[in-house]
Amino acid sequence: MYDAPIREVSGACFAGDRLVLVGDAEPVVAWTTWTAGPGPWETLDVAKLSGAPADTGQFEAVEYLREDTVVILCEEPALLVAVDLRRRSIVGSWHLEVDLKGLAKPWRKDPNSHGEGFFFGPDRLFVVKEKKPAAILEFGLAGQDSVGTPVPGTWEPPEDGVLTALAWSELDLDDVSDVCVVGRDVWLLSDKARCLQPLGGSPIPLPEHIEKPEGLARTPQGWWLVAVDNRDGAGALFVLDRAGQDRLSGE
Repeated sequence: MYDAPIREVSGACFAGDRLVLVGDAEPVVAWTTWTAGPGPWETLDVAKLSGAPADTGQFEAVEYLREDTVVILCEEPALLVAVDLRRRSIVGSWHLEVDLKGLAKPWRKDPNSHGEGFFFGPDRLFVVKEKKPAAILEFGLAGQDSVGTPVPGTWEPPEDGVLTALAWSELDLDDVSDVCVVGRDVWLLSDKARCLQPLGGSPIPLPEHIEKPEGLARTPQGWWLVAVDNRDGAGALFVLDRAGQDRLSGE
């Protein structure tokens, strides 16, 4: 178990050997070089950067794009912001628009469950909606066809602007709090069910002492990292083995 430098962690990813975190208490991204655990942390207030959207809302998830760039998912308004950690600058932003049959109304009705996680697909971006219903939405440019089954791939960011929802599918969990790609597999993290679950697979329960799991990532050593949402970040990071059970710090 390790401390996080930000409050209310809501998302996690690894950018090579760097662990990157975001939280929904403030528009800050934090990162550290990971060896057997976290080293010294760096933080960056994204809302204060040149070119930041007027309203970034709550940060809900973060994913590694390439080199020094990560992409942050903001819940309301629903948008993505790309940040270069080395240059400490914004290098792109995209608003998310949803007007799909069966989902447009719940999307508008509950702005607090727009997106909890996302992953990159083949020239597409897949966003995981938290609840009511929990679902995967495929985003691309207006007029593009859906690629069908959500699969991981390489996303080439378009110019700043709008990404449009092209298709959606409901998930068999009541809620989803983050998502993590391992190889070709997509893994879901559920707060309410307190489990890990491969897309289309069976749930793996988390240890009982892990409460409010909100961030999911895979360490360079191949272990699970689960981040929990608490008020001060103390003891917010748990390292688990491949079966979802606790590992000792430093293993």
